[in-house]
Amino acid sequence: MFRSQEMSYFQLVMPQDSAWTIMDQLGYLSKVEIIDHNPNEALINRPFANYVKRCDDLIVKIENMLQVAKNLNLLSNYKKGNLKQFTNQQNSHSHTYLDKIEEDINKKTSSFQEQNKHLEQLIDQSEYIQNYIEILIESRKYLGEQVFQNQQISKFECQVGILKNLEQLQFHRVIFRVTKGNSIVYLKRMNEKQSIFIVLFPNIGNYGKQKIQKIVEQISQGRFTLPQSHQEFEKKLNELQTKQAEYINLIQMTQNQLCQCISNMLVLRNGLPLIEFYKFYLIKEKDLYKELNKLKMQGRLFLGELWVPTKDIYYLEQTLQNIKEQQTNNPGGQLGQKNPPDFLQKPTYFKLNEFTQIFQEIVNTYGIPRYQEINPAIITIITFPFLFGVMFGDIGHGFVLFMFGSYLCLFKDKSFYNLRYLILLMGLFSFYSGLIYNDYLSLSLNLFQTCLKSEEKCVYPFGIDPMWGGHLEFNDSFKMKLSIIIAFCHMLLGVTLSGLNYLFLGDWLRLSCKFIPQLLFLICTIGYMVFLIIYKWLNHFEPQNAPSIITTMISMILNLGRISGPQMWEGDSQDYVQYCLLLITIMTIPWMWFSSIISHLLQYGNNQQNEGKRKTHRIDYGQLIEEPGIEMTQTHSFSHEQIDSKYNQPNVETQESTIFIKSKDNSHQGIQDLIVHETIETLEYVLGVISNTASYLRLWALSLAHSQLSEVFFELLLVQPINHGQPISLMIGFLFWALITFGVLMCMDSMECFLHSLRLHWVEFQNKFYKGDGVQFKVFSFRDRIKESINLESQ
Repeated sequence: MFRSQEMSYFQLVMPQDSAWTIMDQLGYLSKVEIIDHNPNEALINRPFANYVKRCDDLIVKIENMLQVAKNLNLLSNYKKGNLKQFTNQQNSHSHTYLDKIEEDINKKTSSFQEQNKHLEQLIDQSEYIQNYIEILIESRKYLGEQVFQNQQISKFECQVGILKNLEQLQFHRVIFRVTKGNSIVYLKRMNEKQSIFIVLFPNIGNYGKQKIQKIVEQISQGRFTLPQSHQEFEKKLNELQTKQAEYINLIQMTQNQLCQCISNMLVLRNGLPLIEFYKFYLIKEKDLYKELNKLKMQGRLFLGELWVPTKDIYYLEQTLQNIKEQQTNNPGGQLGQKNPPDFLQKPTYFKLNEFTQIFQEIVNTYGIPRYQEINPAIITIITFPFLFGVMFGDIGHGFVLFMFGSYLCLFKDKSFYNLRYLILLMGLFSFYSGLIYNDYLSLSLNLFQTCLKSEEKCVYPFGIDPMWGGHLEFNDSFKMKLSIIIAFCHMLLGVTLSGLNYLFLGDWLRLSCKFIPQLLFLICTIGYMVFLIIYKWLNHFEPQNAPSIITTMISMILNLGRISGPQMWEGDSQDYVQYCLLLITIMTIPWMWFSSIISHLLQYGNNQQNEGKRKTHRIDYGQLIEEPGIEMTQTHSFSHEQIDSKYNQPNVETQESTIFIKSKDNSHQGIQDLIVHETIETLEYVLGVISNTASYLRLWALSLAHSQLSEVFFELLLVQPINHGQPISLMIGFLFWALITFGVLMCMDSMECFLHSLRLHWVEFQNKFYKGDGVQFKVFSFRDRIKESINLESQ
């Protein structure tokens, strides 16, 4: 994980008859990345676009079928399949199996859809009849028995129906305006969505009656009429009740048929439910044809380029050999190793696990590491939660965060499950920093006997003496200086990693012209200040004679190393030391600036003289260069010893990154661009050392803010009830204190500390050595694609 795995570039030649089988096995192998020969070509214009569309359509049909069955509560016995069981069946089918699946799915889904459509119609009819029954019963209750007998000679008209609950107020207003208030509207709530309405209005003529009827027809969910006599009412009610019983039986029978259709799709096949097996297989086939679309077709041959980790070449060879032995009638694929083209960047591949995945994701969010560049994620595993702990340091809050992380590790919670190890380490380092600060929910714990009032000379064993816990001035000074020390160590680590990158690449030019002066500049400035902080901690000074570190650093620059004020140690050696450090600091600036410009000019002159003899390549810094030319090898005709010897050869050339590396087509960028670039790089580093160090003071600021907020909440809500012995006030205060502590400190402040720790890694640490413009190794893996689709469904 320190560096990405070494990658090899191969060309794979496959006959058309064997292409599906070979790609199928490569998908199960999960070791290669297929390179798209024409990434700008639209999917619809590719040869296997129709197959991809067929798979998509079938997947949609299966998902719709599952969704309908879920809505009807028909999936009580449904259990999701095991992906491992599916991947173990990699040799059981051929490319014609997709046609059989398509036929079976279309047959079963069409039958299921017909039954479901019939069920929806039955349910609608049943609801209509039930609503009609309730309207008749409610009308008889509200209007009385005589209304049906005298309705023909009555001076009042009546309209009934069903409306939505949300439309009640609107219905009232419309009826009131049409009848000019001469109406009675009765509403009876049936359920959460619908209500029965009965409108009584006087005989206002045909025009008014038709207008009201139109309003009722538009709003009412169905058309309902009242019988004209008592006998018709009883007859209509009996007919509706009989029909309702018949519809209920039909609905039950249709649901049983649907359940039978689903049961047929849940039959186990090779240890998997049939519908789950179909879904996995279709996702696999879709991904397979997408990868086939990346290949180049020449007649009846498929030509493909692929990346494979060098250590996994054996598995690739073995897979192709097994296919050749199993299919004796069809020719197998031919594998040829070659050097990648200059424009193609080698991909970055790290083998990760559940623990390292989240830290690699933090780094990848900023940028993918370059090929075989040092990966910051392995450092981030410790430094990220540590810096968070420095800002969030509290024994109580850190313990709560640690327990939350432990809970996520033991019980799978979908919300924060992927962050479980990060939260666990953040809680652990917060707890540790709280012990160092001796801060427990704004209180100092006397874990060991204090040494402040001891007559004997002693040192508090661990952390800060509790007698200093309430002194803001002491804590402020301690945390500020601690932030400077952490800043120097973190930036020094970043500069050191850049030197390791140069050593790995054999880039002696940048090692001598960049790394060494950058290291000296950092040590002679911030490193000297850290030395003064530690020296002052370890030695006793009288308050009136105590030297000021800030004054010492300022006078060192303004007075050319001379001290103005109390010295750190006796004698004149401090002036001499500071003068030497200042001289080295000044010398490193032109060292970083002009040495690279001069070396590039000399290199450009040599390239001009040897232009016909030597070919230079444009590459990105961090990539290894291979000699030009193509080396083709038949399948299984080379050994791993030959591969290792080839890749262990020293590089013929190691070029500078950036835009100034020459190629045959673009050999000159101009001396002005070169000077501007080196000037920007030098100024960026020199000013960055000062500004980055100041940026690390956020560790001090956030830690101080966290402790002070915790103290303020404790004093305002709990101190007074405790001192005055008020248990009721204490209970109420404790409730508010717990809520505010959880909301402000555990949620808001933890998020703030997380973001600041993220910034310190992305900007202050990684800019010393990390380029982050690599290309991710996108492995061709059926297992990964199916997992991605399952995760998308669960979200």
